[in-house]
Amino acid sequence: MSEPTSRAARPPLWLAASAVATAWGAFYSVARWIFYFAINPVHEDVRINYVAAEAGLRYGWSTIYDLGTLRALSAGFPKGETGLDASATYISPPLMAWLFVPLTAMSVPLAYVIWTLVSVVALVWAWHIAAPYRGLAKLTLLLLGLALWPVMQSLYYGQPTILLLGLVATAWWFLAGNRPVAAGVALAIATGLKPQTVILVPFALLASGRYRVFAAWVVGSALLAAASIAALGPNGLFSFWNALKYVQTDPSHTYFTIAYLISFGPLAYALLALQGIAALAIAWRRRSDLDVVFAAGLLGSITIGIHLHQWDYSELVLAAWLVLRTSPPLWHRLFLLTGVVTMQLASTGEPVPQLLWNAAWLAILYQGVSRPAAEPERRAVRIEASSPG
Repeated sequence: MSEPTSRAARPPLWLAASAVATAWGAFYSVARWIFYFAINPVHEDVRINYVAAEAGLRYGWSTIYDLGTLRALSAGFPKGETGLDASATYISPPLMAWLFVPLTAMSVPLAYVIWTLVSVVALVWAWHIAAPYRGLAKLTLLLLGLALWPVMQSLYYGQPTILLLGLVATAWWFLAGNRPVAAGVALAIATGLKPQTVILVPFALLASGRYRVFAAWVVGSALLAAASIAALGPNGLFSFWNALKYVQTDPSHTYFTIAYLISFGPLAYALLALQGIAALAIAWRRRSDLDVVFAAGLLGSITIGIHLHQWDYSELVLAAWLVLRTSPPLWHRLFLLTGVVTMQLASTGEPVPQLLWNAAWLAILYQGVSRPAAEPERRAVRIEASSPG
C-alpha cells in the first residue's frame, strides 16, 4: 500500500484520541462493575425487585408494596442487604416485579448478572439503530455511553433506565419505519416500567401531530394500568399509594431535581411547567424532525422530574444520539460534549451544572431551525436504521 493510501485510511487524530479515551472510560466502568460484584453480588435494588416478585408469587400481587412482607422475604440475605426504608423500598409499577418473576427461579447474584446483561444488550441495540455515523466514530459513541458514570451507575444499581432507553429507541425505530402502533406499544411498556423519565415522549409526539402513535400509547398504557389494578386490588393500590408517599419523605429522591435549588412550591412548579411547555413547543416547532421530537420528549421528561436520581440522566444519551443524527453545527456538538462533564459531576453529587445544562439545551433545541414541515404520519422518515451500520 502506498503512503498516501495508508494515510487516507487512518482516522483523524482527534477521532483516534477520542476512541482511546472513551475505551479506557468504558473499561473503567466494566471493571468497576465486576469489582463491586465480586465484593457484593447481592445489590440492594435488584434484591428489592426480586423480593417484590417473590411476594407476588407467594402471597399475591397486592403484597408487593407491603414493607413487612418485603422485609420478611429479605431476612435471609447477607447482613446489610435486608433492610427497607424510605430511601430503598419497592415503588415501581407492578410491571417491574412481573419482569423479575423468571429471575426468581435462580439465585439473586445470577439474576443480577442476567439483568445487567439484558441492560447492556438494550444499550447496544439502541446504539445500533439510533446512533449516527459509521465505523470508529459510531463505536466511539457507544464507548462514551458506557464511560458515563450515570450509565455505569444504572448498570451497577440494577436500574431499568437502560432498558427504557432501549425501548424508547425501539419506538423511534418503529415510528421512523412508519409503524406507529408498534411504536406506541414500545412506549407504553417503557412508561409502565418507569413513567417519570419518559412521560413527555408520547406528548411530544402528540404535539408534533403524530396522533396514531399517541393513540396506540394511550391504549397500551390503559391495558397495562387495567392489568396492574386488577392484580393489585384495593389493598394493593392503597399500599402502592402509601409507599409512594413514604419514599418522598426521603430528600435523596429529589436531590437531582430542581428541588436542589429551590424547595418544591409555587415557583418550583412554575419552572417545571415552563420547561415542560418548552419541550412540547420544541416538538411542535420542529415537528417535521422525528429525531428532535423524541429528543425533546426525553429531555423534557427529565427536566420536569420530581423524583430523579443520577442514573436517570442516562436517558439523555439517546437524546444526544438522535440530535447528532440531524447534523447540528459544530458549536452544538461541542455543547453536547460539555454534557459529559455535567453528567460526571452529577454522579459525584453536584447536580447544579446538569440542571443548568438541561435548561440550556432546551433553549438551543427551541432556537434550532426546523426542516420543512411534512405530514409525519404519511412520511416514513429516511434513516440509516433501516440498514444500520
